[in-house]
Amino acid sequence: MAPGRSPWFFFLAGRAVFGDNPLVISRTLSKSDFKVARTCAAKLFFRENHYPDNLASNHYLALLADGGYMVEALAKAHYPAGIQLAYGSNIEDDFARTVAFLQRETVVLFEATVLVGRRLARIDILEKKGNAIRLIEVKSKSFDGAAHAKSIAEGGPGVLRGKRKPQPVLSDWVEKIEDVAFQTLMLRSIMPEATIMPYLALVDKDKEAGLDGVSELFELEYTAGTDGLDRIHTVRYVGTHDQLAQLDLLTEIDVSAEVELLQDGVSAAALQFEARLDAPLEDHLQKIERGAKCRVCEFRVPVGVRSGFRDCWGSLADPSPHLLDLYSVGNAKAPDGTALVDWMVSNSRTSLLDIPLDGLCRADGTVGPQAERQLRQIEFTRRREVYVRPELRDRIDALGGPLYFIDFEGSRLALPYHAGMKPYGNVAFQWSCHTVQSPGERPQHAEWLNDSEVWPNQVFAESLRTAIGDNGPVLTWSGYEGAILKELVTDLGRFRRDAPDLIQWMNDVVDRRIVDLHQWAKEDYFHPEMGGRTGIKFVLDATWRSDAEMRQQFEDWTGLVASVDEGPYAALPPVEIAGVLQNVHEGTGATRAYQEMMFGAQKHDPPVREAWATLLRQYCHLDTLSMVLILEHWRRLVAPLEN
Repeated sequence: MAPGRSPWFFFLAGRAVFGDNPLVISRTLSKSDFKVARTCAAKLFFRENHYPDNLASNHYLALLADGGYMVEALAKAHYPAGIQLAYGSNIEDDFARTVAFLQRETVVLFEATVLVGRRLARIDILEKKGNAIRLIEVKSKSFDGAAHAKSIAEGGPGVLRGKRKPQPVLSDWVEKIEDVAFQTLMLRSIMPEATIMPYLALVDKDKEAGLDGVSELFELEYTAGTDGLDRIHTVRYVGTHDQLAQLDLLTEIDVSAEVELLQDGVSAAALQFEARLDAPLEDHLQKIERGAKCRVCEFRVPVGVRSGFRDCWGSLADPSPHLLDLYSVGNAKAPDGTALVDWMVSNSRTSLLDIPLDGLCRADGTVGPQAERQLRQIEFTRRREVYVRPELRDRIDALGGPLYFIDFEGSRLALPYHAGMKPYGNVAFQWSCHTVQSPGERPQHAEWLNDSEVWPNQVFAESLRTAIGDNGPVLTWSGYEGAILKELVTDLGRFRRDAPDLIQWMNDVVDRRIVDLHQWAKEDYFHPEMGGRTGIKFVLDATWRSDAEMRQQFEDWTGLVASVDEGPYAALPPVEIAGVLQNVHEGTGATRAYQEMMFGAQKHDPPVREAWATLLRQYCHLDTLSMVLILEHWRRLVAPLEN
């Protein structure tokens, strides 16, 4: 044996680059493939065969990915001697490179490549000391580190597992632990003589940032995506050792026991998925469960596009409106008390119009709020008519005036940008308000957008108070604004701000003044084009096409051109930033725009900052104007007929 080389080196090297029959891999089962396949076996086929999905344009997932990169960079910063391994299309070469580095007695590797058969994993952090190896998977998911440590110290299982025997891994953590188990089993397979210790590095919500300007400590590198959106390619920590100590927001925990609990299931599933990599769709569809979860399948793409959902459901995917479009379909029951979707699929019926109504009611024949909304959707979709509850007029008449329509934009990032904030704490960075003195009048607009790099939440609340005063209905769409005001009350106390009057004012707004128009949309109104959705954009789009007066008001109040075929958000003009046309059409896009304005690579360029600010202002402006337009539409519907 060559000096300094352990027995498993030759085993590894043989698998990687030597042997009589070198492995040529066209498809691999990566840990992300495994995670997707665990949610639905058919998705592995669609993923491997490059079916279109709707994840590429999912800005929320992109935002979470951005946060994950930052957390990973912070975790790696604690290992200054770590070696970042590059990887490309030749995974055998990547694996051989990892093997070569593992001949060192002590080494820390980032993105080490492990290959077992056709299973592939890139390990976030791999720390080797002699024959002992720590495998560290970095996740941006938060947990209570103090509570976990206390439980372990007292002989408990920690916060990732249930308290009652057999103390299983909690459902919120199963996917994370399976991810670690997938990698651990592979590493143990190719390094049988080593001691493999699996860890999770998690965002610890018991900790808080000790300094401002956190974004300055990271260097972001972007690449252009095929959809025209920039994607973060890499993130590096560029701060000092002292600053790193003040950014102590992560905790590494040993998850050996949790991996032990789940590893048998992971091993069996991985072998099954690996064997199916080249199999036809029919093999992947064996024992597949088609149910309510398919409503949000990423492969349920628009008609006319190659659809994984269509190939999975066959002709049961065709009806329109579809069963899966029913409001709260996951909670709906069939006449026999079983899940509605399962029952309908078993009877080969998936049209919304074929849903049996008797199953939606309670056993005693009464109708609850959810069933009332479902029955209304089915009935008025069949009739192709708009439903307006008589009580809607009384609600509108009772509002009085003036009316304040408000919308907030906030940001919750794994790594907070301001000293004293905990991970995923809220930064309230923008509000918009349209004030209507009396029905039909032109609304007046006010707004506030943070441009300071200090904690903005108190100024946010103070400026809002100036705009909406102490009396008058405050109209929102959802409970988000009320929840944020409650959180700001807590934040002011935690930041030791002496503002009793402001706190009293926010409590009064929440307790006495807020009117949630979203509840009205669920209880008092239905348009067939809304389907089972009650979000403001769905309600606005449905009414937009049928109400010429609404479109005219929009043009009069904004100066923008209204198209019958497109909703008003499509009328928002793009803004050119650094040679690229940018848009903000939804809340997560607003959060990304704020990040770019305040913390992006060109944050010190005034024209660039102002361009991002323009996008934010016009988007938030339309959010509150949309509420005005919808309420005006409802007011016209319930207005008494003139003689």
